[in-house]
Amino acid sequence: MYEGDTDAVEQFIKQGMDLEEEITLSKYIVLTPLDLALICNQPAVVKLLVEHGVNLNAKNNPAILKAVRYCGEEMVRYLYKHGAKLNGLNRVKSSAYDEGYYGNKKNITVLNELGLDIQKSVADHDMMTVQYLLDQGVDVNYNEPDMVYPYKATPLTVAARHNNMKMVRYLVDQGADVTIQEKDGERAYTIAVSQKNEEMAEYLKGHEPQEFQDMSNKLHALKSYKLPQKLIDFLTSTHRRMDLQDNESGIRYIEFFHLIDTVEMKMGRQKLLRISSNIDQYSHILIVWNPSKKMIGYADIEHQEHGTIATFEEFMGDPIAAIEDFLN
Repeated sequence: MYEGDTDAVEQFIKQGMDLEEEITLSKYIVLTPLDLALICNQPAVVKLLVEHGVNLNAKNNPAILKAVRYCGEEMVRYLYKHGAKLNGLNRVKSSAYDEGYYGNKKNITVLNELGLDIQKSVADHDMMTVQYLLDQGVDVNYNEPDMVYPYKATPLTVAARHNNMKMVRYLVDQGADVTIQEKDGERAYTIAVSQKNEEMAEYLKGHEPQEFQDMSNKLHALKSYKLPQKLIDFLTSTHRRMDLQDNESGIRYIEFFHLIDTVEMKMGRQKLLRISSNIDQYSHILIVWNPSKKMIGYADIEHQEHGTIATFEEFMGDPIAAIEDFLN
């Protein structure tokens, strides 16, 4: 393998060599055949192993990481074409971007082209890699769905969700668009509000267009939702936290957005208005207004389900009964 002798390697394979079995080179160095071929940059041996079905996505040892670190663009593209996943991590949780940064930096551009996004580095609070990626022309506003972020997160919304104020400021300074929404209507500001991060919310609010915080504009935008006046009054009041008595669901409180921060969203074909900012114990459940039913409803983000709960008056009159009914 070290010498690139494919005939000899093929003989070993025919004799039953286990392609996944690690080879001990020294007390501290243990490598699989594929590891060795990639580190030695022997493309003919790598291709031979691939042809014989070597696992390119081994747990804690994805092939793409060593290819990015030790090989060139052609090998990275070859492995990707043959099923190597881009978003795997090794035992020390390094990503493909990490390996490219400390290895062959030219491969970072290739990874981005193949679809590996910047969000992973943001989530890891890896400022150094984020800076390098942006210097290489990676889109600071990338928000296409993938396996890790199917809800169309942007680097900025990921940073907001991780309460990383330093990263949020840096991304905004680099041109991040604070108005871009995720699939469910969330934007960085509403995420900061839900996270109760007042400093971040105030900072992002200051970078949003003024009309986003204008009540008359908001009411006009929500005209089609036909909100009852009592709901508008509640969402514009200063007391929007509902503390609940002991109940089977274990929910101690529900916190609601101010009307101006409510989030327009869609689930399937149904248009909904998210009005809750936080439900204790149930981060994947949202309280919504369903304009077609003219009722308070729920949206289950995890299971992509929604349904009605009660009228606003019924919900406010006995919220525990209403909540436990739809949870059950």
